[in-house]
Amino acid sequence: MIEVEAKFAVDAPEQLLAAVHALNPCASFEESEESDEYFHHPARDFRITDEALRIRRTGDSVQLTWKGPRLDAVTKSRKELELPISSEVAALALTANQLRDILLALGFTSAGIVRKKRKTTTVLFEDRHFTVSFDQVEGLPFYVELEILCEEAQRASATASLLRLAEHLGLHQSERRSYIELVQLNSQAGVQAT
Repeated sequence: MIEVEAKFAVDAPEQLLAAVHALNPCASFEESEESDEYFHHPARDFRITDEALRIRRTGDSVQLTWKGPRLDAVTKSRKELELPISSEVAALALTANQLRDILLALGFTSAGIVRKKRKTTTVLFEDRHFTVSFDQVEGLPFYVELEILCEEAQRASATASLLRLAEHLGLHQSERRSYIELVQLNSQAGVQAT
């Protein structure tokens, strides 16, 4: 599957929320707290190959995700392979730690952790169901992500539809850098300022 995604910094979240409710008056939001730990590969530089490998912990779930290189110059669309790891809630932390230990034993190193509070809903736009995520990431301003999953053959039309949705919601200048890149950039700027 291809994850067609665009992310935007938002100055006025209340206005954006009103625009989303105009598209879906019955929109209900799923709230979660996510902790994403990213990893460096021992034999190739993911920053050069534009890949990502992470363990995501959300409430009562753990996922291992690999993201391939971005597929265009406008959005963050990329191939995504995701492995959900289900277990008993009590054993979840142990499972995530074991997965982390396996990656570290294979020579991967931690690239950092991104912690965020996320509110997610779906909207129907141009006969497609888009996920809209309002994200408050530790150390960053407010962002919103628009996303849809599709087959490679539908990527161009899904991307065009996503960009029209962004325009409809008043979103401009997508941010192509990942949250881990932004967090690292922000922490480097903080160190240089001191």
